[in-house]
Order: sequence, then C-alpha cells, then structure tokens
Amino acid sequence: MPNVDATKIHQGPGKLWLNVSVPASGSRLLINAAGDPTAGTPIFAGATEGAATVLLSPKLETIAADQVAGPIDVVMTAEGASIEVTLKESDLAKLKNFIVNGAFTTGTDTGLPTGAQAYEEISFGGTLAIPKSSVAVISPRRDSASKFVVSQLYQAYQAEAVQLPFQRGKETTYKVKFEALADPSRAAGDQVGKIYRQT
Repeated sequence: MPNVDATKIHQGPGKLWLNVSVPASGSRLLINAAGDPTAGTPIFAGATEGAATVLLSPKLETIAADQVAGPIDVVMTAEGASIEVTLKESDLAKLKNFIVNGAFTTGTDTGLPTGAQAYEEISFGGTLAIPKSSVAVISPRRDSASKFVVSQLYQAYQAEAVQLPFQRGKETTYKVKFEALADPSRAAGDQVGKIYRQT
C-alpha cells in the first residue's frame, strides 16, 4: 500500500524578489536561513494578495500518421514560463519596477502646500528599452522553518498592464506578470529558469 508523505504537501506564502543573481549552470539561487537571496541586488516586491503563481507551459504538438487514429508521438515546439502575483504596496519606489515605460524621480516642489512639498513620481510615455531582470518566488516549507521552495526565472520582463483601482471600500492592488525569456548561452534544459526545494 502506498504511503502518503505530508512533508511533501507544500502550503505557504510566496515572496516575490526582483533583481536576484543568475546562478551559473548547475548551481542554484543562494538564499539565507530566512529565505532571502544573498547575491545580486535583490529587491523584495512587498505585500501580496492571494497566491504567487509560477506557470510552466511547454507547447506540445502531436505527430500523426494516416495509418492510425491516434497520435504516435509528441514533440515540444515552444515553451513559456511566467510568475504572476497581485501586489498590495503602492509605494512608487517599488511600483517603478512594474511600469516598463516609466521613469522614477523624487524631489521637492515649493508650489505644493507647506508640509507636503516632497514627492516621488513615475512619469511615463515614449518608447523605451524594456527592462529585464531575474525574478524569484521563495516560499517557506511549513514543516521545516529554515527550508524553502525556490522558483526562479533567469531573465524576465513585466508583461501585465498595471491597473491601479482607487476606492474607499478596498485597498489598491495591482497584478504583475513576469514572462520569461530564454538565455541561449546556457545549456539546453537550463535556459529559462529553475525550481528547487531544500530537503
């Protein structure tokens, strides 16, 4: 009779990290005992609502033959990977990481009311190079306090339209979706990203 291993059932929040380092082939994104990335210039994306979803989507095409009714083989013709999450913090210093056609600045405007002259802003419009970075979702194991499941995209861009709903009855949240790009300089099977679980 098969045994059920409850330690293999994962349940835990995912933290989205931006600008994490890309490990060399055969290596993993290094994290500390708290689950924070230890290399690169990592930026924690902040509070989230709901699941941080890692999507892996190989495109498979079947091969048919006239002599049989069903497919006789299958090949992969493309692949996609993404990370989707709904963020809750409207701090513009963080929001700038998700508006791909914007520029972030801070300053002081003496035309604004006294006591409220400092500002941060994101201006947008125009054709700009799309920023790309390595992103990761790091989720703690519920059965082991210092072990994690780490999902990383080596090179990704934010592909979701940023929508900022302002209303009295609910906090402002916005969805982001990082779509992966392949790095053809890496070995086949390790060009897009990696998922690993500390055991």
